[in-house]
Amino acid sequence: MPLEPLGARLATRRGAAGAARVWAGAAAKPEVARLAAGGAEGSLRVVSAEDERDFLAPQPLAVLGMDEHTRALLEGVGVETLGQLRELPREAVEVRFGGNAVPWWRLARGEDERRLFRPVPPEQPHASLDFIDYVVTDPERLLFTANALLGTICDQLLEQGAHARRMRLTLALGNGTKWERELKPARPTASRSTWLRLVRALLERLTVADAVAGVALAVQASEASSAVQGDLFDAGFATASAVEAAVARLLEEQGAIVVRPSPSAHPLIEERLAFEPLTLREATSVPPAAGARLVRERTAAYAAGGGEIVPGLSLQLLAQPKPVLVDTVKRRDHHVPVRYRDGQWRELVNCAGPDRVSGGQWDRTYAREYFRAVTTDGLLVWLFRDACRDRWYLHGWWD
Repeated sequence: MPLEPLGARLATRRGAAGAARVWAGAAAKPEVARLAAGGAEGSLRVVSAEDERDFLAPQPLAVLGMDEHTRALLEGVGVETLGQLRELPREAVEVRFGGNAVPWWRLARGEDERRLFRPVPPEQPHASLDFIDYVVTDPERLLFTANALLGTICDQLLEQGAHARRMRLTLALGNGTKWERELKPARPTASRSTWLRLVRALLERLTVADAVAGVALAVQASEASSAVQGDLFDAGFATASAVEAAVARLLEEQGAIVVRPSPSAHPLIEERLAFEPLTLREATSVPPAAGARLVRERTAAYAAGGGEIVPGLSLQLLAQPKPVLVDTVKRRDHHVPVRYRDGQWRELVNCAGPDRVSGGQWDRTYAREYFRAVTTDGLLVWLFRDACRDRWYLHGWWD
């Protein structure tokens, strides 16, 4: 539609609606039309596309509603009109006056990127089903219907890359009323099974005034789905080749830095665990879930014990035996420690032992006498005497 008839009709309607003063301007660009309306009280001012440049050139900077700081910077270098501003190169405006001046430079050229109307938000996923020839009173049949509706909604969420935070369940009753409840999971999700579990829990406690004539589910709030944390060593990820190359470089530069524990039955407890270097293929393969397996084993033991936690002590072993000073008393064919010094003297109130361990050959021979002792503050410690060197060591404690 031509600008003049359209603008005249709008101005007439505003006047007929009771507006005391009417300003009307028409142009192909919104900012030009706004400026044209500013000086056209009681009449319509039309600016054609050919006249936009001449119309904007003499306009002062104040008509843009520019902030005082940017306006002072421009006027300080002699830029007072829109025509003078638009003649400046864009790069010069950004460098000399900052990025905030670029939008004003665009408006001075008649380039208005602002939208007249806000974008319409996409409709939230929803689904419904009405029972035309019958009504439903069985919760299982309602759950079957809700499951089908959730399948449609969750598919829509996955297509949009979104997770739902809240969902509303509406039951249309035979008496014309509605029964509504809000569903909210622990975290946003598009999982059909999660939403079905919430619906089931709600329907199991269902109490309504009449039979159900229809079911509706609608997402009330949603958010973009977040990325799932992946395992770098999972061969199914696209990063597997990059991880393998990085591990290969580390092995070449640093040597055998990727190792695995190798337990043995050595008589000396600190010698029982050794570490073996892994090959490149072994280092980049997915390690066994030892932690998860330990949790399952402890859970099974807890269940086997009737749900009771059995208290116990765990040995905290030092990486290397720590030399300590020990006072002893003679008892038959050995000496029993009565106190030891680990930063300070610690008195022993009870001592069991010795448990003797010996073996080896040549310069690897060993002979030890182990004692389990309790200090005055109730700490159970593990001491031993190296019979080959006649020295005492603290090997660890229990807690």
